[in-house]
Amino acid sequence: MIHQLRIQNFKSLRDVTVNLAPVTVFIGRSGTGKTNFALALRFLRDYLALGPQHLAHQYAGLQCATNRTGAMQFTVTFDVPGFADRFAYTIGFEAEHIQHPLVESLEYGERTVFKQLRSDQRGGRPQWETPPALVSVPEPGDTALGRLSGLEEAVVAYTALTAAVGIYAFPYDVLTTAEQHGAGRSNGVPGLADDGSNYLKVIQEIARNLQDVAVRRAIAASLRQINETVQNVDLDSIQNPRKALVGHRAPEDKTLTLELGQESDGFRRFYAHLLALYQMPSKQTLVFEEPENGIYPGALSLLAEEFRAAPDARRGQILLTTHSPALLDHFADDQIRVVELVGLETQIDPLAEDQRETIKKDLLHTGELLTVDPARRQQQ
Repeated sequence: MIHQLRIQNFKSLRDVTVNLAPVTVFIGRSGTGKTNFALALRFLRDYLALGPQHLAHQYAGLQCATNRTGAMQFTVTFDVPGFADRFAYTIGFEAEHIQHPLVESLEYGERTVFKQLRSDQRGGRPQWETPPALVSVPEPGDTALGRLSGLEEAVVAYTALTAAVGIYAFPYDVLTTAEQHGAGRSNGVPGLADDGSNYLKVIQEIARNLQDVAVRRAIAASLRQINETVQNVDLDSIQNPRKALVGHRAPEDKTLTLELGQESDGFRRFYAHLLALYQMPSKQTLVFEEPENGIYPGALSLLAEEFRAAPDARRGQILLTTHSPALLDHFADDQIRVVELVGLETQIDPLAEDQRETIKKDLLHTGELLTVDPARRQQQ
């Protein structure tokens, strides 16, 4: 999971360091920078997964409004199952010229795996400050993390920051149009696409996994809690699926099948979140933007329970943004991060201590931080 993320000079994030829990909930008024935080993590993932040459049409206007010439930089501290120490990866580049990094380094525990530097001026010569421990050391310059295939720490870190990160903001028509042969907004990252457009492939992978049939049953059980007639969700063909079918219990012990696209918006959005949570293999970090949209309040409590259970069930760390008091009520005060805009710059901090104490004394519910007593940041 990601323990800490520092973002510098990315849109409204001038210099923000956020400590993350297994479940972290970001709250704040619209326009304060919650989406920019998720966008920063998506940008880092896509930059590493695809390379900067493929991002020009997707990411524009990334410069910090209050420091347009400052170097954009990310530092991620994270751990990976099976590795005793934590990883720390840093990459930074000129805001308008992201082709080659100004700095890039990977640390594992107390050891620097590699570090390269380049002059702040355009055209400066890159050099290894700490070269990777390889017989054939590649030339510095291009992003190194994804091209050090003989170095275990680098391979694992690359996977953790690309394939193991899912960032979801599902549209209202999610799971109605299937992308047959592409990856949607996953940008080449395996698993459920950011917009859910490759959902047939994800359902197919779950259906084929006979080593863990409990996943199919768990998804069906959750769906039955919002519609008691649901029996299952299956594909019209395991080999070459073209649509997903929802089986409903009908009179006389018969089953009525409906195409998934015929189900309500709320049902489909709820199911899309389940697919993200139960996809195989599991992600290490899952980001959900405003999951409450389009889901009726009764289903929000079920979704909150899925989010809360995910880390212990090894289905991933959960980061989410919300404007919903009903959803926020299911999370603890120490899981909340308050997002505010101060002088056109986003600030993200834990909840103010006095509000945390009020919640601990049961004088305030966490959901009321969005209504009765608006959340305030803990002053550093």
